[in-house]
Amino acid sequence: MNRIDIKTAFFIAYKTIVKGHKSTVALIVFILSLSFFNLMFVSGFLYGFSDGIMKSMIDNATAHIILMPQEVPTSKSFIFDQDAVIAEISSIPGVVGAVRHYQLGGTLVYDKNNDGNFKYSSAQIIGINQAEEKKIISLNKAIVSGEFPDDLKNDEIVLGANLSGGFGTKQTKDLGGATVGSKLQINYSNGTTRTYTIVGIFSLSMVGSVASTAFISDSEAEKVLGTYNNASEILIRVDLEKNTLEQYMARIQGLFPNLKLEKYTTRLSTVGILITAFNLIAVIVSIISIIVSAITIFVMIYINALSKRRQIGILKAIGIKENIIEVSYIFQSIFYSILGIVGGLLVIFLIVIPIMAVKPIAMPFGNAVLVYTSFGITINIVSLIIAGILAGYLPAKIVARENILKSIWG
Repeated sequence: MNRIDIKTAFFIAYKTIVKGHKSTVALIVFILSLSFFNLMFVSGFLYGFSDGIMKSMIDNATAHIILMPQEVPTSKSFIFDQDAVIAEISSIPGVVGAVRHYQLGGTLVYDKNNDGNFKYSSAQIIGINQAEEKKIISLNKAIVSGEFPDDLKNDEIVLGANLSGGFGTKQTKDLGGATVGSKLQINYSNGTTRTYTIVGIFSLSMVGSVASTAFISDSEAEKVLGTYNNASEILIRVDLEKNTLEQYMARIQGLFPNLKLEKYTTRLSTVGILITAFNLIAVIVSIISIIVSAITIFVMIYINALSKRRQIGILKAIGIKENIIEVSYIFQSIFYSILGIVGGLLVIFLIVIPIMAVKPIAMPFGNAVLVYTSFGITINIVSLIIAGILAGYLPAKIVARENILKSIWG
């Protein structure tokens, strides 16, 4: 097609829209706006759900990067001289902070009524320095009973609600409702036994195994393990606006080539499966919304073309080429698609997002938000326009190729 053909096709499309029924145009645009709104809202909500879970994991459990002891050529139990390691990591531009953990295993023993009816629960026990920990991990904000003191004493312990029991949690192996101020015993896997006073209980949802974890002081962990100034792991929080996660990991790995590095995503476990499922649902919903939009355009263009068979026949009789007529309907499809996209975007950004900011939807990890990226929005827009072009071209092609006399006489 040359430039004149394109102008002719555009003129025919313009006149068809202007001379057409306004109610029909409004109906098409309304349906497409709803379809695009559904595409944007559901995908944004599901991606927001996944993003919220990931953020909760970073804030409450893993930070961004986990540094672990050497595995090859020989396996080590600890990261040695952790003070020096953390100091070197903290000197990297963009690193927000780094903290050490001691990881221990043991069985918690609790007698709620002091009547000899003991409850047992195996759990991961982590030794931390809470004064440093809270700089990169926000677990202290999830306390539902008691407190998470900065100077956690050697005979004090903080429990997850899934471990203590109560607070709306239902676990098959909890302590049956341990409360702040009561005492429990831990039989560590190395044979050591200690008694602790519960000073705090925190509650988290959708954040993996951390909700079933117990926390003691790092100095107490060193006494139990018989070590000093080492670490079972080091959590590292970074500023992702300055560098990518991969760049930080490469820098850290270069400093400590023998130590093992993990991204926070490797610890998502069952939560990771849930995130994958929601992302898949978002993709499926997006595809369905695009198909619905394409079918809507196809039906409306086909009906419109059939109702104008005589005009199409006359246009062909006076020398208008078939491909010009086909392109004119493609222009109409693009017009309807763009109006539908604009309508959907206006509803999302001018109505839905402001309403959710005022009246947020509470979720287990916090308030639900709609998460969009420029790339994601562009993909949705381009997908709908392409679907519209195809849906407009097919019916126009069918009608435009009819015999001239048959079109004119119906």
